[in-house]
Amino acid sequence: VRGVRRKLSQELGFLVPAVHIRDNLDLAPNVYRISLSGVPVGESVIYPDKELAINAGRVFGPLQGIATRDPAFGMEAVWIDAASRDHAQALGYTVVDPSTVIATHLSFVIQSHANEILGHEEVQQLLTRLGKTAPKLVEDLVPKLLPLSVVVKVLQNLLQERVPIRNLRSICEALADLAPKTQEPAALVAAVRVALGRSI
Repeated sequence: VRGVRRKLSQELGFLVPAVHIRDNLDLAPNVYRISLSGVPVGESVIYPDKELAINAGRVFGPLQGIATRDPAFGMEAVWIDAASRDHAQALGYTVVDPSTVIATHLSFVIQSHANEILGHEEVQQLLTRLGKTAPKLVEDLVPKLLPLSVVVKVLQNLLQERVPIRNLRSICEALADLAPKTQEPAALVAAVRVALGRSI
């Protein structure tokens, strides 16, 4: 989980909050659930003593085991005994252990909900960090040109479009250029997208 968090923080461009793990006696023994702000956003069954053979679309035969679907991407999969791993790989299956299944699912959920995870607190931290290397830019942008809430909305919209916010300096420069003309988030997002060389 720590590895997933570190990797996604680097990819997305903001510090993903801590992930809390706890027992839930309401769930069946092999079931895990991923919740965001108390709301379930992902759930699946794992078998700690087995491995998951995923059919990525090019396999050459069936496997004995417990048929299921990969929880992150919904691909056909089979829980198999560890001893069948080599056979499954020879047939073209991608075989992963249970902890990798959970980590991949968690990663997928965080990426899918990154815009909901990023809030005022996280954006303020990003701006404070940027302020150390570009103090004038941050000072002029918030709150002189734009309120923090608008910057938060722009960054959330970018994440929703799967655009990372790693290059915060370029994002803030684009916002500072356009802010005197409009504070409309959609127009600001479009300008940032152009500045980052991305088009949707």
